[in-house]
Amino acid sequence: MLPPIDISHIVQRLDELGEELQRISDESPEPVEPTPRALLAGLERLLDVLHAADGGSCTDFARQIQQATGSDPEFILEHGLRLIVQLTELAQRLNLPTQAQALERLALPLSVWMLRRGCELPHPEPVVNALARLANGLRQPEDLLELHGLMNEIMDAIGIERALELESDNPARPWRVLLINRAIVATRTRRPALMEAAFQTIVEHLPEEAPDFFREGMGQMETLDYPPQAREVMQRYFEIWCSAQRLH
Repeated sequence: MLPPIDISHIVQRLDELGEELQRISDESPEPVEPTPRALLAGLERLLDVLHAADGGSCTDFARQIQQATGSDPEFILEHGLRLIVQLTELAQRLNLPTQAQALERLALPLSVWMLRRGCELPHPEPVVNALARLANGLRQPEDLLELHGLMNEIMDAIGIERALELESDNPARPWRVLLINRAIVATRTRRPALMEAAFQTIVEHLPEEAPDFFREGMGQMETLDYPPQAREVMQRYFEIWCSAQRLH
């Protein structure tokens, strides 16, 4: 199930997850630094600022953030994502994998909530990781459709060309990962129109990735029971990007 794009949801989940995180931390024989209490308190203060600044235009939102913190919304978003990453890593160190995954997922509602208020996302690794893990766990068509929509929203807010330029010096290439995962999710929705649009983005912006992607995609078509309309789209791209290559 996808998390709602709502600051109140993030606050609620932090309350639920933080209690267990703090308890295990207190029981740890080794001192834990930074403490869950410090990280949670910092993130809760940040969310309070965001909630208080909400309600007007994007310009009003940015102005109120600046007045309250002395920083731009982008800096606040980066700080919030950094705290979520630290909490996720802390949960992993305390051997709490379920809590770690739940904390990691909070990067998605925080990022999308800020993007909807005009914020930029120059360092997308946390939200790309959250999207990838969510995609792996979703099975219901309506959930996959919603996730695909959020992926589109993130890419539209940044712009594909600009996003790929931003990662020219980033070996992790998070936007590349997002485009590939979006095409995988589009395939799993079994909606030909969504597949067509996502595949076209792959061939336009990641042509070096296209042959392997469509080769693996055809393997999935043969393994799983995809409808004829979805198979036709994958078959067409496979023949262009894979079958033709074997002739050379």
